[in-house]
Amino acid sequence: MGGCDSKAKGASPAKTKPKPKAAKPRAKLNPADYIFSQRKDAVLIKEEGSVAGEQFNVEECRNCDIFLLDNIATSFVDECHDCRIFIGPVETSVFIRNCSNCSLVIACQQYRCRECQDCKLALFCGTEPIIESSQNMQFACFDFNYFSLRGQMTRAGLKPWNNKWWMVYDFNKNEDKPNWSLLDQAEASRLLNLEKCPSIAQEELENEGVVPVTLGSRPWPSQETCFVVFLPDSEHLIEAFMSRAVSSWTLCRTRAVQLKEDQLKTLFAWAKEPRLAKCRGEITGIQVCGNNVFKEVQDTLTNTGMVTGAKNLRVVPQKETESLSKQFFETWKDEV
Repeated sequence: MGGCDSKAKGASPAKTKPKPKAAKPRAKLNPADYIFSQRKDAVLIKEEGSVAGEQFNVEECRNCDIFLLDNIATSFVDECHDCRIFIGPVETSVFIRNCSNCSLVIACQQYRCRECQDCKLALFCGTEPIIESSQNMQFACFDFNYFSLRGQMTRAGLKPWNNKWWMVYDFNKNEDKPNWSLLDQAEASRLLNLEKCPSIAQEELENEGVVPVTLGSRPWPSQETCFVVFLPDSEHLIEAFMSRAVSSWTLCRTRAVQLKEDQLKTLFAWAKEPRLAKCRGEITGIQVCGNNVFKEVQDTLTNTGMVTGAKNLRVVPQKETESLSKQFFETWKDEV
């Protein structure tokens, strides 16, 4: 009789575990494919898939029309003058340095400029934009669209309802002569020479925008507002509400943020639901304004398909809206 380690007659030899396949080496990148440098009076386009999440820089260009139509890791724009530039969506930061008289349309997580002047921007920014040693900078909300933008923003980790374009922080604040101002929103869609970019068809521009246009710190047409808070993992519900908000009311401001427990307790104190202070994940706030908007929002949430998601949102009471919206959108800063 054989022991436990004996082999039966005619048994097949033990199979050896196959060796794991070696990871396919990453193709070597050509640095020249990831920079536009020292160009003048040119139209420069990077199509979707040509940057594919790598860094891309622009430097020393004059009077150029530049379109970076892909998701990007990070981007630097240096010493450019009289240019019209689209950048994005950018996973991390865009840094503009020593540029003048440029028009820029940018979607990014972080925006910073230094020693720039006379530039106009239509901006999507997930954090507070920063300017330093710059003058006559003008900001409006991002207003641009093409078929691939939504997917590119997703790959870059940018959420369309988290745009702080209007919360500009100036390192060299000058109360007597401010270094930045609001750009007329109507100008935002005219900053680029789109006729010079055959990659984008007119129908793409006319589709409903991926990034909703918000008022931010502009004057609001109505003082009657409604502040709706969405609990974590409510993306589809947020998109449905945003679509309704754009068509029915005026969208004031939006933000997605992970709050501390004491902030959650303050935000939801009126709800008397202790579990809300234990939320883990991003809380999204959307504030709209308009005549009779509070009742209309409640009717929408009650009488449409959004009622099925009611457990994932809370409408802040009217008497609490002013104070809580100010804390949520202005006072509570992002964790760095």
